Amino acid sequence: MIIDFSQVSGHIHFIGIDGISMSALATIMQKRGWRVSGSDVKISPLTQKLIDGGATFYLGQSAANISDPDIVVYTAAVKPDNPELMQAREKGLQILTRAQFLGSLMQESGCGIAISGAHGKTTTTALIGLMLEEGGCDPTVLIGGELDALGGNVKVGARDYFVAEACEYYETFLSLKPQIGVILNIDADHLDYFGGMHHIKSAFRRFAELIPVDGTLVACTDDEHVRDIISGLACQLVTYGLNGTADWSATGITATPGGGSSFEVLYRGKSMGLVQLSVPGRHNIQNALASLAVGATLDIPWSAMSRTLGIFQGTHRRFEFKGTYNDAVVIDDYAHHPTEIVATLGAAAERKPHRIIVVFQSHTYTRTSALLADFAAAFGDADIVIITDIYAAREQNVSGVTGESLAQAISRYHPHVIYKASLNDATDLLRETLMPGDMIITMGAGDVHIVGEQLLGQHK
Repeated sequence: MIIDFSQVSGHIHFIGIDGISMSALATIMQKRGWRVSGSDVKISPLTQKLIDGGATFYLGQSAANISDPDIVVYTAAVKPDNPELMQAREKGLQILTRAQFLGSLMQESGCGIAISGAHGKTTTTALIGLMLEEGGCDPTVLIGGELDALGGNVKVGARDYFVAEACEYYETFLSLKPQIGVILNIDADHLDYFGGMHHIKSAFRRFAELIPVDGTLVACTDDEHVRDIISGLACQLVTYGLNGTADWSATGITATPGGGSSFEVLYRGKSMGLVQLSVPGRHNIQNALASLAVGATLDIPWSAMSRTLGIFQGTHRRFEFKGTYNDAVVIDDYAHHPTEIVATLGAAAERKPHRIIVVFQSHTYTRTSALLADFAAAFGDADIVIITDIYAAREQNVSGVTGESLAQAISRYHPHVIYKASLNDATDLLRETLMPGDMIITMGAGDVHIVGEQLLGQHK
């Protein structure tokens, strides 16, 4: 379902407004002059901004919260028996999923840019948005995290350019309407929905086929699964990668002080110039190449693109420096998939700390169970691994996997694995064992960041 925004206006209600994407969509509509209401089980600083701007917030969900809005938007986490959703249906209101609503916003823009992939979406979306901003395009940008340069998780600009992450979970990215699509990588994840890699690759192929004949797909040919699904598309194809055969590639990669890198960018073998990148890891060089490919497609000047890469400090929770404790560096990272863990620890190892100590909180029972063997082998670059209880999100533990069993699986590959059930216990252990020069990385998509905040006296 696609909305013609020229035909409707007034009041919009978000069921689950506190989510990172839903709060961003609500912010866009609020700044466009709509009356916004929404409900959730908690209030984050992002939702508080909406309330401060005049939004009506309901703590908890009830049929009484539906006061005849023009549009009701709900997330995939909302169950069919949700009282607000049931009330909206009974009243015959216009109802859209989050993805359908995002697709409507993207379609009404002059150029929708959708960034997909199992890993790196937030960083790459932020880079593309900042490049467009630096190039004078005034884009609207939605990211699945927070970026100081955007003032949070969304920047509301003009309607000419709309940049957003495209999440594959439940195949919701198939509701989007991109003119330019990006596929960063394809990996086994969300196996509580997908039936395996064939199903995942089929979904990404269908995403690529959404791009019109006069549109462009930017794809990473370092990834074998991406290579498998990009042939024979009707749209223009632009490739990037570190393998030397892609349209956009990097050569002369050199580590720089502070953990970043410098490299020469090549477009079809021709030097475009040198780039200085502050964020660490080869995966971020790939993300930079993806953003350059999109920027060049949109004729953003090289000077604006290279300047953006030089000043980009990363989004919150992506190898984010939190502070120091007894001369040990505290980093927080969102990595919650084995591939992301390997990439993050590889980036950490490039900085050559005295020891790398990871506090890992696995995210959801289904992911932990499905990828247990991959998790077990992912911590090779860490000196000490501390495993906490699994962050359940909204799941029930039907598989029987636990934080303790995950620690046991890792111990078959790693000699220094410690299980601490609670975040408080993990913090206490760090206080006892940290040495000057260590790097502590709190890692996971749940609330493991609390450990670093407790250590630094920042937790409220």
